[in-house]
Amino acid sequence: MKSSYKKLGNYIQVVNKRDTDKTVDKLLGVSIRKVLIPSIANIIGTDMSTYKIIKKNQFAYGPVTSRNGDKISVAILEDYDEAIVSQAYTVFEVIDKNKLLPEYLMMWFRRPEFDRYSRFKSQGSAREIFGWDEMCDTELPIPSIEKQVEIVREYNIIQNRIALNNQLIAKLEETAQAIYKQWFVDFEFPDENGKPYKNNGGKMIWSAELEIEIPEGWSVNLINEYIKLSQGLAMNAANNHLVVEKGIPLLRITDLINKTAEIFISEKVEKNVIAVKEDIIVSRTGQVGLVFRNKIGVVYNNCFKVNPFQNLNKEVLYWFLKTKKMYLIMNELASGSSAQLDLTHKQFYTLKFVLPTFSLQLKFSEKSIRISKHLEICELQVQKLEELKELLLAKMTKVN
Repeated sequence: MKSSYKKLGNYIQVVNKRDTDKTVDKLLGVSIRKVLIPSIANIIGTDMSTYKIIKKNQFAYGPVTSRNGDKISVAILEDYDEAIVSQAYTVFEVIDKNKLLPEYLMMWFRRPEFDRYSRFKSQGSAREIFGWDEMCDTELPIPSIEKQVEIVREYNIIQNRIALNNQLIAKLEETAQAIYKQWFVDFEFPDENGKPYKNNGGKMIWSAELEIEIPEGWSVNLINEYIKLSQGLAMNAANNHLVVEKGIPLLRITDLINKTAEIFISEKVEKNVIAVKEDIIVSRTGQVGLVFRNKIGVVYNNCFKVNPFQNLNKEVLYWFLKTKKMYLIMNELASGSSAQLDLTHKQFYTLKFVLPTFSLQLKFSEKSIRISKHLEICELQVQKLEELKELLLAKMTKVN
């Protein structure tokens, strides 16, 4: 161990202040992403005076590691001056900020190596605990405060760039969704004179299936008339041999959301479970109804790969599936008797789809594809910035 490594216990202390007067109403919990977020716990009838107060730049962590997969739940309070957290969390703070910056310490906690360390050091049988003593025994490099400031500044520059890109991504998606709604929900697509179709006397016909009027020349059918579903690869004992060190990334829901690649599959896998860049992927279990594209890899069993037939443009299909209405419908269809949501082929195929004329689909595609290309550029920038951020976290072991 390098001489610059120090025991964390010399720099931190427990904070155990309770909200006995019930003056703090912001209840937070630590997410698996290592941030404090509003709690969704049912607190009706709960004595909130026993909850712990956490102040800005203090930390909260859940010592039970066996329920969190590979990650330990630890986070710093940054967005509020104070809040309350459950008694199950340990709240602590840095003793002297002139020796250790809380932001620098949080960077160390974000490293995957710290997650592995905390899991390895956890103890217990029924449930494994990374206790306070183990936290204090953690060793990490603590350079000069000037160096810590420099490292945190570099990290924050990357984080801010990621946040700006994500804001732009959200705005671009909102724009595309607004155009889709205007054209294919409100039926105000440009007519031959470039004016909104419905408001300018465009001919409408009654749809008995939807019980609304739709533009003349459009048709309504179940979505199975227009698309083919391919379910992803189910990992089991029979095909574990397909897992390799280097190969095609396995695209689970968590990988699609977090833009990670933790498991790789041999190229010998069946081609029908491989997604190429243009393919649309929809989550079908747990977090149902999430829609992705521009992903390359082996689709996991908790997702569908959705491919349209020739009479349906892929841009139109993608933004149809991305609508909030479709998200809610898919979740409703997936809510059965089991504890976990599960959207089957049969249920998915019951979605009703209004098919516009193909010429209008092409016009929409020409318009939306410009937005889609800009989205792809922004998402690629976020991916590169995330890689740069991980590289900076990895380099923390080499600071002096």
